[in-house]
Amino acid sequence: MSVAVICTGTELLKGSAVNTNMAFLGKELCAAGIPASLEITVGDHPSELVEAIADALKLADTLIISGGLGPTADDLTLDVVSRFFSIQLEDNAELKVKVQNFWNFHHSGRCPKAQFRQARVPAGGFILPNPVGSASGLGFETFYGGRERKVFLLPGPPREFEPMVKDFLVPKLCESRPEELITAGFLCCAGESTVFPPVEKAVAHLPVEVACAAGAGGTRIFLSGNSKSAVDEAISIARDTLECPILPVGEFDLAEYLIKLLKESELSLGCAESCTGGLVANRIVTIPGASEIFSGGIVAYANEVKNHLLNVPQNILDTCGAVSAECAEAMARGCCQALQCDCAVSTTGVAGPGGGTLEKPVGLVYISACVNGVSATQELRLRGDRRAIRERSVECALLLLYKLLESPEVQNRC
Repeated sequence: MSVAVICTGTELLKGSAVNTNMAFLGKELCAAGIPASLEITVGDHPSELVEAIADALKLADTLIISGGLGPTADDLTLDVVSRFFSIQLEDNAELKVKVQNFWNFHHSGRCPKAQFRQARVPAGGFILPNPVGSASGLGFETFYGGRERKVFLLPGPPREFEPMVKDFLVPKLCESRPEELITAGFLCCAGESTVFPPVEKAVAHLPVEVACAAGAGGTRIFLSGNSKSAVDEAISIARDTLECPILPVGEFDLAEYLIKLLKESELSLGCAESCTGGLVANRIVTIPGASEIFSGGIVAYANEVKNHLLNVPQNILDTCGAVSAECAEAMARGCCQALQCDCAVSTTGVAGPGGGTLEKPVGLVYISACVNGVSATQELRLRGDRRAIRERSVECALLLLYKLLESPEVQNRC
């Protein structure tokens, strides 16, 4: 099965919105053993979408298009697709009721006629439910260019797109695979260029396919094949090959796995942040169930706050500075005291673009983790813009905490 993705929306090309849909879809497809072969982003113009569809179908037999299913004048995806494949659109009574009810719940007065554009379905097609929005997903099978094709149309808003992908699209794609495909994987806490080549080489003798999905928190490795024994062997070889920290099989998110570990160990967590300004706390509370282990966070940007709230000694701030290993360790220890938590992570550094010096350049960040009085501190030399440096600092801080939790010194105390 070959898959191509088209994301529509002029806002994506202008930079006024970030295409998080492709990032999410790519991870879900990789996890299912069906990585996308191509992605195209186009504006809200019929001619651009037509060209994109034609190009995508040269490579793929399955086409996924996101966006352009709403009721406004620039929501043209369904009309363009139906004309391209010469498929008639039919009004669907069930969707009409849904659109009407959705309008009545959110608005007063009569439902505008344009809203019912969302109640049309390609002849012979099927519906992908959308529990949180008015535009349902749609799909159909057709014959084009001498090949059978599958086409899926999904709404653009991420809060509608993501659950539809996870709950309906991916299961539908898995149903249509000609053979049973077994996929297993895990997260490697390192970059793709570091982990992919050695894994690919190590399992080259096995009938499996290797796929990677890189992100700020590391690289997700997926191994797929038609033989469970071959996939299991490949997983074992891959894990033995890698020298970087890796999560257990089936675990793909560091923050999520940390929360599991802390729950099992009955440990609470806090964070003290300077350069990341609350991103660590946000990373944690995004995970459902975080409230069971997360005590809170302190954004200590000014030195006075580091001193007064986190009890960072004034002599450290005067002699070593706020951007120092000593300050980072004191912040983590002070956080445990201030929030009465068992564990803490801290971040302090120069995120840029200004503020750097020869001694402390932009990208210099110190992170620290503390677990039941045992601490570890690390110096980072990061590249990129302000956002990249801050986001990478968050993942490195969580990784440091993970390493500390797994260390013999902490294991003996817990």
